[in-house]
Formats: sequence, structure tokens, C-alpha cells
Amino acid sequence: MFWRMTKKIELQVLLKEIINKYIVNYLDSYHIDISNNSYDDNLMGQEGNEIFLPNLDEAVNEIIGNRIFTLTYALDGSSRSFISSKGIVSLASVVVSSSLNPIIGVYPPISGFPDLNLNKPFIALATSGSQGPLIPFFYNSEYVTTFSIDGSFFTSTESPEEIETEIRTILETEALKKIAEANAIILLDGPLIPPLIFLKSKVRNEILKIRLNILKNNVIGVVKRLDKSKLLISAISKLKSKFVNRYKIDPKKYFNDESFIIDLIKFNFSPPYKPISIGPILRQIDNISVYVNYLVYPLHPYVPKFSILRIESLYNDPRILDHLVSLKFTNDGIPITLAFADRTAKEISAAMLKIIMATLESLGLQASFYSKLEQVGV
Repeated sequence: MFWRMTKKIELQVLLKEIINKYIVNYLDSYHIDISNNSYDDNLMGQEGNEIFLPNLDEAVNEIIGNRIFTLTYALDGSSRSFISSKGIVSLASVVVSSSLNPIIGVYPPISGFPDLNLNKPFIALATSGSQGPLIPFFYNSEYVTTFSIDGSFFTSTESPEEIETEIRTILETEALKKIAEANAIILLDGPLIPPLIFLKSKVRNEILKIRLNILKNNVIGVVKRLDKSKLLISAISKLKSKFVNRYKIDPKKYFNDESFIIDLIKFNFSPPYKPISIGPILRQIDNISVYVNYLVYPLHPYVPKFSILRIESLYNDPRILDHLVSLKFTNDGIPITLAFADRTAKEISAAMLKIIMATLESLGLQASFYSKLEQVGV
């Protein structure tokens, strides 16, 4: 097995030890300026290089559902930050679940749960002042880091999202290493190759290099939020006249994929609704070919309400969608294995933030308004 239950440790005890030994003293350790952490906005364009592959008569299809693997893994991470006048404490968690076992492993290690044994920091510290050149080295441990992957020190000039994205993505990638060779479909919550738009170019490139080296054909990205995506609209618009003649709907009249897909289904299918696939679309991301399909999962056979998921993979195989449809889904239209990993990871990060906030505030360190919103889940 990829993990073991060797560390019998209470999360609250571990966090309080980290707070007392690392966080409080490090946030107080101001001295001289040591680095220039300039932010590089490397937004990745989501549209422009996509190709809509199928004949239009075969672009929108009903899916029967057929399981091609006995086992399905799901992996998701969560991250949050405590922000004060003295700096930022960012934290992350990651969970692996499966179709046979709700929790395969978690990180950070928690007593009573299988440990993923990632041996990577899940807490990052960024001060609001500068430190002497050696001070950050004294506050690194198995669980805590003061460094970015590019070797620079974290500072509060970086956004909480930037720090969170880095430590969370590293944990997710390390967890993926543990299961990448398994004879199973592996579902990732989010894009197969994440854009990492908050990160500096050097950091992003280093993380993606590691991610790309471990991606296999059995790893599937599941994107749940499509209200800002225009990938499908952009791809189909290149075939606008033919598409309008075939499906009686103009993609250019819509501002996002989600609204377009809902009307596409309403205008071309009648109850009882069945799962529908749209695609594939071929994209080039970091010189990697990624195949994109849209899965439209009806929440009720006779009511026009749908869950719409963007499914990303390294190879074009319609059996992937057959496999997904064969799985159990939540009432919100998410594969239940993925939903469990998502919920558990969020619960762990929320619990850690609550403990850290309560402890630091009891020591006189006041939380920012942002941190208080994080704690209540706003």
C-alpha cells in the first residue's frame, strides 16, 4: 500500500507545537532586506489554440455508462490563510479517497486516519518585515517552510492566494505520485494541468515540471466551475454556421460554456434526460496535448437541471466518460468519491485555521478581516 498509519498524533497538539516553536517567533523576526519578490502575472490564456475534433453529427452524444476499472481514486486539496499585521500563515491539506474506501489517506497526519506520508511542509510563513539572511533557515521543519520552491523567502508582499496555491499544489502533486501507477482511474479536482495564475513564472514552471512527469493516461481532471469558461464556445465558434444549422443555437450569443450547454441540451433533447457528452476538443498546454470533453449529468430525468463538468485527459477515449457516468453521483451532480475528497480536505484546512487563529489571537496577534471571513467560510 502507498501509505501507513505510523504517526499517532493529534492535529491540535501538532499545530500548537508549530505555533509556539515556529510561527510566533518567526513573525517577530524583522531585520534587514534580503530579497526582491516581484510578482509576475503569468495568466494563461484558456482559449485560442483549441480544435473541435469530431464531425458535428457526432459532437453531442448520449452516454450509457460502463465501468472500465474496478477502482476509482479521487484527490483534492484545500488551503487557507491567517493574515495579521505581522505576516501571513498559509496552510494546506490534501485527501485521497476511493470508490472502495472513503479515506485512503490524508495529509497533514491526523490521528485515526491513514497518513499519506508526503514529508512536505503544509504550513508556509511570510513575514511583513525583512529578516537577517540566516533567520528563515531556523524556522523550517518537516511541516513548516519559509521558502518558495524557487529558493526565495516568502514575504507578505505576496498575496495569500500565491502562497496557498504553491503549497497546496505541491501537496496535491506529491499525493498523486503515491497513486499514479495504480490500476485505477484517478480523478483530480480541477484542471489536469492547472494554470497556476497566481504564481511567479519560475515557481509555476518548476511545479508543472514535476506534475507533467507523473501524469499518466489514467489521471483525469474534473473542472466543476464553468461559469467563466469560454473554451467550448471558442472552439465551436470556428464552425459557427455549420453548428447553427445542425443544433439551432448560436454559441457566440453566450458569455460562458455553462449557459451555452444548458440551452444546447434544452433545444436538442427531450425528457427523460440522459447523461450527454460534448466534444472532444484538443488543446495544447505547455506543449502537452490535452483532450477535453464536457459531461452533462441530469439531476432529474424530467426536470431540465444539469451538472456540467469539464473532463480533461491525456488521451481521447470515450470510455472515460462511460466510466464516470457509471459512478455514484451526489445530489449536486459530482462523482461522490471526488465530493468526499473535496469535503474532507476543506474540513481539515478549516479545522487547522480555527486552531491557529484561536491560539495566535490568545497570544495577542490580531487576525485581519480577511482571515475572519475565511474562518466562517465566506
